[in-house]
Amino acid sequence: MSHVQIHCDAEGERTHPVFRELADRLDAVRMLAFDRFSKRGTQPGSDLDDWIAAEREVMGWPAAELKEHEGAYEVDVTLPGFDPKDVEVTATPNEVVIHATVSTERSGKDETVIWSEFGRNEVYRGFDLPTSVNADQITASLDNGILRV
Repeated sequence: MSHVQIHCDAEGERTHPVFRELADRLDAVRMLAFDRFSKRGTQPGSDLDDWIAAEREVMGWPAAELKEHEGAYEVDVTLPGFDPKDVEVTATPNEVVIHATVSTERSGKDETVIWSEFGRNEVYRGFDLPTSVNADQITASLDNGILRV
């Protein structure tokens, strides 16, 4: 099991740069969802579908689960292909934000790549916690592609 570094904001002031980056990403989601809505002729009825598609495109969307275990909350997030050094977890008393980035560059000397989906993979996920927690006690580990916070 590999430990992941936690950035703690025990006062919940949201001063860590990841919160600004997350706000910028949400703005991009809003713009993309509106663009999808506009391209559909501004007809109501698929607004939520527009938002979800835009959110997944901009933020990445790994599967996740929040559970309560022995009096503590536990968040599991699928992050296959990421190493602990690629993952940043920021915690406040009321939320956990996960940012993971990895670049996979592939090239061969004796082959011509016709197409490739390898490249940069970036994920942002934020989770509101049901009740306030002590952010200083939050831990995170990455094992077999599952981040456990």
